[in-house]
Amino acid sequence: MSQRVEVAVIGAGAFGLRHVAAYRSLGVPVTALVDPNPGVRRQVAAEHDVTRTFGTVEELLAAGTPQAASVCVPGPAHRDVAVALLAAGVPVLVEKPLAATVADAEAIVAAARTHGVLCQPGHILRHSAPHRALYDAVRAGRLGQVLAISSRRDRPRTLSRLFPDEHPALLTAVHDIDLAIWYAQSPVVEVRAAARTRPGSATPVLVWAELRHANDVVSSIRNSYLLPAHTPNHTSDLVEVYGTDGVAHVDLGHPTLLVQGEQTEAPDWLLSPVDGGGALAAELRHFVGQVTGVESAAVVPLADGLHVVQVATAMADSAAAGGAPRRISPEPLS
Repeated sequence: MSQRVEVAVIGAGAFGLRHVAAYRSLGVPVTALVDPNPGVRRQVAAEHDVTRTFGTVEELLAAGTPQAASVCVPGPAHRDVAVALLAAGVPVLVEKPLAATVADAEAIVAAARTHGVLCQPGHILRHSAPHRALYDAVRAGRLGQVLAISSRRDRPRTLSRLFPDEHPALLTAVHDIDLAIWYAQSPVVEVRAAARTRPGSATPVLVWAELRHANDVVSSIRNSYLLPAHTPNHTSDLVEVYGTDGVAHVDLGHPTLLVQGEQTEAPDWLLSPVDGGGALAAELRHFVGQVTGVESAAVVPLADGLHVVQVATAMADSAAAGGAPRRISPEPLS
C-alpha cells in the first residue's frame, strides 16, 4: 500500500482470521486483535504475529485508538462494536450484513454520520472480479435496458446447525440482495417471499423471494441449505442479468480447484482464500484506500448496506406472513 495503516480485527472466528490473512497479503499490519476467548487470542497472535490482543473493544480503545478496524463479530453484536469504534473516530469495515436488524443498522449509519467517520459495509461480491465484470457490462449498456435479475445460492445443510437462529435472508441472501441492488442500480420498493423448513430445522432452509425495484426491474432470489453435508463444493451460486439486448451471468457452480483424494476438497480461490488474496483482499485494499484518501468513491455506499438489511428483513417478514407483500421506503441509493 502507498501509505502505511495499522488495523485492528474485531472477532477471531473463521472470517476474522481471513481478514487477518488478507491484510497481511496486502502488507497491512494487523497490530491488534479483539476476541473474548483468551486461548484463541494467544493462538492467532502467535500464528499471525499480532502484537496486541484484547478481550473487548473497550479494552482496545483504552489502550489506544487504532487507525482502522474490521468488524468480524456475529451480526447481533455489530451495532455495539461498530458504534463504539465510530464514536472513538475509528474507520470501520463491517462484515455483512451491516447489522442483524434495521434498527441496529440505522444506529450504525447514524453514528457514522454524527461522528463523520468512514463505515464501509462488507459486501464482498462487489469486489469479486467476475461480478465486477458483469457490473461493468451492465453499466456500459451491453445488455441494453436491464429488465430482470435472477440469483440462486445453494449451501450445505450444516449451515442450519452452525447458525440455528439466523434466517437465510439475513445470512446468505444478503449477497444476492446486494447484487440485485447493484445491477439494477435502483432500490427495492416491494418484497414478496416464501420460506420452507425441513425436519430437524427450526429456521427455514429455503427462502424464495421476488423483489420489485423503483425502476420496475424485477429480481428473483432463491437460497437453500439443502446440499448434503459432504458435498465438495459449498458455493453453488448463479446470478443472471436479463436486458433488452442480451443476457449475462456469473456461474460459481463449479469449483476453480477440486482435489479428489480420500477426502474431496474444493478450496475457495476466488472470494476469500484462507491465505489471503481474492475478492476479500480487493475489498480490504479498497477500505484502506478509503481510510488514506487514495480511494475517493465508495464501492459499497453506507446507504446500500442499510438498504440490504431493510430488504432482507422484509423478506423474512413476508415469508413469515405467508407471502404477504412488504413495502420499503429506502433512502435514494448513492
